[in-house]
Amino acid sequence: MQKKLAFAQCIYLVYPIIGCDREAILAKASATQIAVEQLRASILSGEVLPGTRLIQEQIAEAYGFSRIPVREALRLLEADGLVTYERNNGYTVARIDATQLRSIQRLRQLLEAEAVRQASAAGELGPDLAASMRQVHAELKAMNPENAGEVASRTRAFHFTLFEACREPVLLRILRNLWDSTDSWRTIYYRLVFASEADHRKQVFEEHEHLMRIVESGDAEATVAILDHLRDRGIAAVERAVVQSRSQESRLQAHLMLRTLQT
Repeated sequence: MQKKLAFAQCIYLVYPIIGCDREAILAKASATQIAVEQLRASILSGEVLPGTRLIQEQIAEAYGFSRIPVREALRLLEADGLVTYERNNGYTVARIDATQLRSIQRLRQLLEAEAVRQASAAGELGPDLAASMRQVHAELKAMNPENAGEVASRTRAFHFTLFEACREPVLLRILRNLWDSTDSWRTIYYRLVFASEADHRKQVFEEHEHLMRIVESGDAEATVAILDHLRDRGIAAVERAVVQSRSQESRLQAHLMLRTLQT
């Protein structure tokens, strides 16, 4: 809300000088922001699968907007890496292959280790931080595992409770961007693997408990080591979910094609 107010105040201060319609600019900005938030939520929740074409006319009609804010929203999401654009094909939800996933994970490894070490240097590792993580973890364990979007969001909150202890805004902003870039696949993992495999889910919770015990002890290097383990296990599970998702996508496309031929 504060960001929206600040943006609105800037518009009112600047646009009288350059002679533009302030109300029209604000309405357009608001529509674009709504479109960005709605599309981002649909992508990150896994509601819209990677590879799905995003047809501007359909989105505009669904949201009750003109095409202009939808087009600008798609451009913003392209800059965030959530959608891609190809001439003659338009916008699609971005795909991420195994090579990209591993590249992102390597960057996360460096930055998450740095966040833990800075938190340790600031005296933030210890019982209080572990207690905060346990509170989020208790909420996560109480969730219905089939609510993939909510489970993904709380799992992310669990990890960022640790990372945010570094108190480094730039580092955290880059880390959030890296997590954002794979959130759609991570949500698919929670839907296809985490929700359906009780043994896997039990292992995840046990590893989280291990991480919290290490954070409580204040051992930075041991915390970094368990995070590396969690990340390696996580990428293997996400890759498995990617394969399952693409298999489902192929079956859906074949089904739609058959229906088209039959009509």
